[in-house]
Amino acid sequence: MRKMACVFGLFLIMASPLSTGAQAPLPSATAQAVTADEVRQFMEEYKARYMKMDIDAFMALFSKEAAENRMLPYDDLREGYRKTFSNSTSIQYNLEIYNIQTYQKSAFVSGRYELIQFLKPNNKKKIFQGDIQWDLIREGGSLKIREISYVRDYSK
Repeated sequence: MRKMACVFGLFLIMASPLSTGAQAPLPSATAQAVTADEVRQFMEEYKARYMKMDIDAFMALFSKEAAENRMLPYDDLREGYRKTFSNSTSIQYNLEIYNIQTYQKSAFVSGRYELIQFLKPNNKKKIFQGDIQWDLIREGGSLKIREISYVRDYSK
């Protein structure tokens, strides 16, 4: 009988976990998926910050891992936008969104852009337009640009 109690006790010890504190937490079932409305709001903010030409506010929309056209890393991207902003008296940015694909932690946006840049010092106007795509990710609770790719039309 005593032997049977020892075997049963040993079975209970081995069958139950020793500690629940050391277990890895389960992924949150409440993680909110990216929505199309959230993406549209992000794109409106992108346009507004671009036209304000505030490099710090604009670059806050980009992940530190961001790339442009699969070639330019974040630091080069930032320098390019800084030069664009510093050489401009104003910028108008028009965007037509063609498609938004949303996922749990990311989104893909495609569309067409038109950027009208007024250059210093004589306010000369330059127009850039073409197709554009954004790969967005949720980073620190906010959407960020992971990659931006565009093709410029040279017909104008």
